[in-house]
Amino acid sequence: MTDPTAVLVGAAAGLLAGVVLWRWLRTGAYRYDTDEPRSRLARSWAVVPLAAAGGAVAGLEPWPLTAAAGVYLVGGAALVWIDLDVHRIPDAVTRVWGPLVALALVVPAVVTGEYGVLGRALGGALALGLLFAVMAFFSMGLGDVKLAVVSGLVVGPLGVSGVVTALVATCVVAALMAVGLLLRGAGRKAHLAYGPALVAGVAVALLVPA
Repeated sequence: MTDPTAVLVGAAAGLLAGVVLWRWLRTGAYRYDTDEPRSRLARSWAVVPLAAAGGAVAGLEPWPLTAAAGVYLVGGAALVWIDLDVHRIPDAVTRVWGPLVALALVVPAVVTGEYGVLGRALGGALALGLLFAVMAFFSMGLGDVKLAVVSGLVVGPLGVSGVVTALVATCVVAALMAVGLLLRGAGRKAHLAYGPALVAGVAVALLVPA
């Protein structure tokens, strides 16, 4: 049964974290001189409601997945913005965000003694990581592979069905994004930012069992 208090607390935490992320994103510190920005930094405030929504979704998840889902979705909101802006997922971000997601999963699992969650998380990370590593040879960068590994940590505890749901939802969102690009006049070889689709796919997978 859904606990409204947990959802509200999650949304509030996501909102506060989103404000912090927005204050950083609007500086454009993640951009390189070689990047070709596609978004106006003034619009990075959109990360705030997105992070709040991510926190609310995390509040739907049972412990010990709650914290990891929250860290993933709130941090994922910033990665969505960055990837849409510069079509790149910075290593400097994933090096901090990834371990935080893992820590948010490991500590509650150890405290509650639910070690099976960790095994499934590693399985999910391995499965998505290998799949995206193969795909990287054709259509995406290594940043997407690293994002897939972190994503697997979160959907892995949901079981095979959770991983499959995340993948299917990711493909659907990516297809919709591709159609949107074509409608805007982009060529068939236009680069598609895959990070937002993957984060959205994980969010869908987390919502389905909830």
